[in-house]
Amino acid sequence: MRTHRNQKLGLALSSGGVLAYAHIGVLRALEEFHVQVDLFSGASMGAVVAVFSAAGLDSEALEALSVKHGAQVATLLGSAISVSGLTTPLRLRAALRKSLPVTVFEALKKPVCIAATDAQTGRALLFDSGDIWGPLSGSFSLPGMFPVVESGDQHLLDGCMSLPVPVTELRKRGATRVIAVSLYDPDQQEEYKSSLNIPKLLERSLNLMFNNIARPELEVADLVIRPDLKGCAPADVHEYVVRGYDAAMSRKAEIEALLA
Repeated sequence: MRTHRNQKLGLALSSGGVLAYAHIGVLRALEEFHVQVDLFSGASMGAVVAVFSAAGLDSEALEALSVKHGAQVATLLGSAISVSGLTTPLRLRAALRKSLPVTVFEALKKPVCIAATDAQTGRALLFDSGDIWGPLSGSFSLPGMFPVVESGDQHLLDGCMSLPVPVTELRKRGATRVIAVSLYDPDQQEEYKSSLNIPKLLERSLNLMFNNIARPELEVADLVIRPDLKGCAPADVHEYVVRGYDAAMSRKAEIEALLA
């Protein structure tokens, strides 16, 4: 049951690798609020969550799918977890593709716009019609982990590099209210110290970079939800989901006011 009649709600889900499991928790909270999302946007793993949600998977099904592939994803993204028979990036892509119940955007139950990056120009490319898999696999094609994706005459890289949280595109597509979920918050990262090792410094640097790229889009959202993800283990899907859920629950009054 919808709790809003006068507004058209868009939900923009940021990129973030394994952090994107937190998006599932936000969706779970919205389900409990009986809030209907009318259209989605996303980049990278945020695009994956957006597409699967728009295809009809609820938060329970999304979490189950994430748990199924969680260890493999964590290992690909640099976790120290040891997994026997680890799937390759291409096999992981194939498994996700097999799990997606539709093949074209037009078959989704809700409209979705996803962002990828043009490997030639670095510009953001937006997709919302035709074949889903080419643009979607390009949107989470993080350099060094996944090969560049050829989609038609375009070569696609991860959407995090150009448009990590597509808010404006939802406005263009008719959203009267936009909630953005950002997984980049410098205040929630490990405090900078000169003694930080190289991996920790790189993690913080990437977070700062993506936060800076996302800022113009976040500033035009009606509400930004920023889950606190400090201390989450890369393969602990449920903990990320809980953190996203808690972040959305803490903004319940604002969400209800926004959609009144």
